[in-house]
Order: sequence, then C-alpha cells, then structure tokens
Amino acid sequence: MGFISKFMSSGNNNNAGSATLSESLGALADGALDTLSSVIQVMGSESFPLEDTLAQDVFPEVCGEFARHVENGAAIPSYGIPASADGSRQWSHVRRFFADRRQAEKAFVTERLQGYRGIVNELVSGLRGIELQNQDTEDSVLDCLSAVEDAASTGVLATIKDALSDAIFRTSESFAEQRRSYEKQLAELNDRMSSLSQELVQAREEMKRDPLTEAYNRRAFDTAILQSLNMHFILRQPVALLMIDLDNFKAVNDTYGHSAGDEVLRSMGECLARSFIRKNDIVARYGGDEFAVILPDTSADQTCKLVDRFLDLVRHIKIPYAEDGARVSCSVGYTEVTSTDTVEHLVNRADRALYTAKSAGRDASIFLAPGATEQRSAH
Repeated sequence: MGFISKFMSSGNNNNAGSATLSESLGALADGALDTLSSVIQVMGSESFPLEDTLAQDVFPEVCGEFARHVENGAAIPSYGIPASADGSRQWSHVRRFFADRRQAEKAFVTERLQGYRGIVNELVSGLRGIELQNQDTEDSVLDCLSAVEDAASTGVLATIKDALSDAIFRTSESFAEQRRSYEKQLAELNDRMSSLSQELVQAREEMKRDPLTEAYNRRAFDTAILQSLNMHFILRQPVALLMIDLDNFKAVNDTYGHSAGDEVLRSMGECLARSFIRKNDIVARYGGDEFAVILPDTSADQTCKLVDRFLDLVRHIKIPYAEDGARVSCSVGYTEVTSTDTVEHLVNRADRALYTAKSAGRDASIFLAPGATEQRSAH
C-alpha cells in the first residue's frame, strides 16, 4: 500500500492525469485486497488437520474473520481485534497469522512424511531380514547335506546313521528358527500396518464430502482406491469395488425436474449409508448419478449379499412429484481386487460389469471376476 500511496501523491502534482491514475491505482488496490482475502479463505477451506489449539472446524471461521478484515477492516473477534473506524487494517497481525499457519503446516507435513518413510524403511528392512534368514537356513541345510555325504563316503553304517540323525535335527532346528523369525516379523509388520490402517481411516474422515448426497467426492475416492490397492498388496485381504448407476436418471430430471432428481440422489446417498455401514467402507459419488463403493476385507460372496440388500432399499425410493408413485432402481457392477491390479484396470473391470448389468435389463448386479466372464449375481 506504500507503493500505491507514492503514486497517488505524485499523481496530485499532475492534474491532467491524476483522475485516471487514481482510478487505476484504486482498481489495483481493490484487486490486491480481493486476492489476499481469497487466499486466506482458501487457506481455511483447504487446511491441513493440524493438532493445534484451533479445532479443524473452527479454523475456517477464523480465516473468514481475517479475510473480512482485509476486505473492509472488519473486527477479528478470535484475536481480540476491533473493527477499524477509519478503514485501516492490522497488517502485522495478518502477516503473522498467515506466516504462523504456513510454518505449522510445513512442520505437520514434514512430520507425516518422516513417519511414512519410517514405515517404508521398516518394511524394506523386514523383507531384507527375511531374505537373510532364508540364506542362513539354506547354508545350514547345505552344511548338513555335506556332512551326510562325508559320512556316506566312509561306508560305516554307524557313522552314516549318526550323520543322518544330526542332519535331521539341525535341519529341523533351522526351519523352526526360520518359522519363529517369520512369525515375529509378520506380527511386527501387522502391528505397523494396523496402525497405518487406522491413520488411513482418520485421513478418510478428513476427506471432502459431496454436499448433496453426503458421500465422499471423486477426489476422495481416487485417494482411497489407491490406498486400498496398497493395503491389499501388503495384507492380502480381499477388497471389493462396486460401481453403481441409477437407471434412467435423465428421464427423472427431464420429466419431474432437477429438484426431484436432487431428492432422488439424496435418497440414494441414504440407501448407500444404510447398506455399507462399516467404518472402513468407502462410499463416494463418482460423478453425476454414478457412485462407487470400496469394501475392504470383503469377499465376493459377502459383497453379493450386501448388494442384494442395497438394491432392495433403492427400489423403495419414490420419485418426488410423480403422481403415479413411480420409483427408481439402479444397476451395480462389482469385482474383487488382485495383487496385479492397477487403479485403471480395477475400475475398468467394475465398469464393464456395470455395463453388463444395464445391458441385461437394469435393476440388477453383475460380478466380474478378474480374468473371468460375467456372472449374474442378483436381479
């Protein structure tokens, strides 16, 4: 603002151009204030979940106070700053607020990255330890075999018998020790993965939701599906992916209006929430009238039962403003995750199952196993 003031004062010495210059600089100042206000509001709406004195739902409100202060000198109650009577701003407080938050966010991200790097390092170290244990076991077995060969070369039955007994004992001990080492390493790894799984659940709770259906949005789904693939690779637990699409939804909007369509989508979100209720289940609005559901630790047979219940709930959704009591239905395509899947392969397979369900007459579900042909699972 000092830069602008200098130009304003210099413009007063030239009456011919002072009005135009004042208007230009005034527009520049307004644009700068609007931009700074928007930056602060975005910082509030897209903030990191810091563990500080401000609750996650309070921080955006504080950012709103600072943004309004930047715009017109409004009060900042959270910091005890009163409204400005002459339009001045407390720029030092604004700078400090922004700088402190950025520093806290940097520390938060750095700490989280270090934590995840530590998990990766532990995983790699565990795998290396298994490899070394395998090598030690192999060396022990080879030593035993060499001792038996030496004993056999003597031709003395008692010597051969003793060598065989010793080889059997040492080999059994080697394998038993290897097994104990495996079990210990797997237990430690499972503890770490369980901790990581809880962190992923917490991160999921912090994801953005679709305001209409209260399901997670597409961005949240993209993050969750990649995490699910990684967890399946490590823990080898089954994971099911469902792609869901309302049948003839365009006709609902065209016939009864978009407000009726919005009500149907809200009801769809409620049915999804009632059908997939576990804490780890991910229900997301994939786009338009299409939804996606990720079910960790759920087999195809278990998924089939859940889908049947969900389809039945959807059939009870009434279309608002429909005098004939018309109801809606949906189609579901689902599949299981494999260790070789990419996100693209997995989603495409579930999409193919969904297309098959729609081609079969809608109001149905189709399971498509990896590498297998379509199989009707419910109607």
